[in-house]
Amino acid sequence: MGTMRERAQGTWELSVAAGRDPDTGAYRRVIRTVKGVTKREAKAALAELEVAVAAGRVGADDPTLAELLERWMEHLAGLGRSDSTLYNYRKYIDREIVPALGSNRLSKLSPLDIDRFYTKLRKRGLSSSTIRQMHAILRASLNQAERWGLVHRNVAKLASAPSQEQREQLPPEPAMVRALLVAAREFDPLFGLYVRIAVAIGARRAEVCGLRWSDIDLEAGSLSVQRSYLAIPGAKGDRPTKTRSARTVSLDPDTIAALEAGWSTAVRIAELVGMTEAERRQLYVFSTDPLGRNAWRPDVASAKWEVARSRVPGGESVRLHDLRHFQATQLLDAGVPVPTVAARLGHADGTTTMKIYAHRTRRADEHAARVVADFLAEPD
Repeated sequence: MGTMRERAQGTWELSVAAGRDPDTGAYRRVIRTVKGVTKREAKAALAELEVAVAAGRVGADDPTLAELLERWMEHLAGLGRSDSTLYNYRKYIDREIVPALGSNRLSKLSPLDIDRFYTKLRKRGLSSSTIRQMHAILRASLNQAERWGLVHRNVAKLASAPSQEQREQLPPEPAMVRALLVAAREFDPLFGLYVRIAVAIGARRAEVCGLRWSDIDLEAGSLSVQRSYLAIPGAKGDRPTKTRSARTVSLDPDTIAALEAGWSTAVRIAELVGMTEAERRQLYVFSTDPLGRNAWRPDVASAKWEVARSRVPGGESVRLHDLRHFQATQLLDAGVPVPTVAARLGHADGTTTMKIYAHRTRRADEHAARVVADFLAEPD
């Protein structure tokens, strides 16, 4: 049987008997606090808690949010979540969530606490997308707490996450991209090849860093994106692509010619130290080592990009990732089907492409409407 008492206006303490502790024999109670509710809503919450305790879904354990997040991160690691995902979660947990909310007991954490946290983040100027990432962490971890019986409801579901910003992707103009390609090549010929590939196939920064010569078929004129190169604290090396699937894309003649020149240089250097073509082919295209044994970290590519774009008037506004958007928008504007664009970019399906580039797919749809008008038009 449960009891409830009002500790302050709208704040109720719920208490439900949870049997004896198997080790000490002492009686245990599950105590939870709900805030900002009426007496009727508190009674409903008490009834829900009684059912959860009786079903064994909720126990007397009442950790802090910080303790829950540690358990949850260990759980995710055990499930095999990627190092990059865990790193990004850890960054938000340690820098933002724990300092603000970590000391709260789960029984006392409320939607109001979380909403106030989001408000403070907004006032600091954090973007809606960043706050939504933290909301996703809170929601997922408290979902797990609910499954573990640590809470009887997920208060993050009741909090008000910021709405998703729908900002139009504004890629650079073709003339700007051509100027940046020249600047990158003049700054560092190998980095010029890197930028050429990034533009030609719309690959992610880490995917280009992870390329090996064995991924490139010059005769067929194609390139296979097999992996990303990860370099974060505590983890470094090849990882699966973001969608965990390889993709093969066709290359344009100029990119093939650039790769042929790059391969000739790589072979010539390898031969100087007695390395065979077959051995060199298994190593990285973009490497801090002339023999290709150590891949560029993604931040190395970004640092080189800073230098290259500073040499082009107006280039400072173009991010390295914008080359990916350039590829996508150019293809969509040219009428290339969305599934083909999605496959080249490595999106899991065309839905992702349509969501990100909705303004471009709308243009194609407007063209389709004009086509319909033409074949339905009555003769004069």
